[in-house]
Amino acid sequence: MTSTNLKQVDYLKPWIIFFALSFVATTIAGAIVGGIAGALLAVVGGGRLISIVAGLLGFLVSLPISYFCFRFAVSKFLVPKISSTTESTVEPLKAAA
Repeated sequence: MTSTNLKQVDYLKPWIIFFALSFVATTIAGAIVGGIAGALLAVVGGGRLISIVAGLLGFLVSLPISYFCFRFAVSKFLVPKISSTTESTVEPLKAAA
C-alpha cells in the first residue's frame, strides 16, 4: 500500500474553501427559498408554519449545494495532490518467476 505525503495544510485549504463557498451559497439560497415560502404562507394564512416550512426548505436546498461545493473543493485542491503522489510511487507489477 502506498502512502501519500499530505500535510494538514493540504487538507485545511480545501476544507476552508468548501466551508466558505458552502456557507455563502446556502445562505443566499436559503434566504431566497425561505423568503418565497414565507411570502406564500403569509398570503395563504399559515403564519405559524412559516418558520418550520422555511427552515425545512432551506435545509433541503442546502444539501445539494453543500455536496457540489464539497465536490468542487476536493476535486480542485485535494485530488491532484493525491494522484500526483500515487503516480510517482506506484511500481509496475513484476511477473512471477
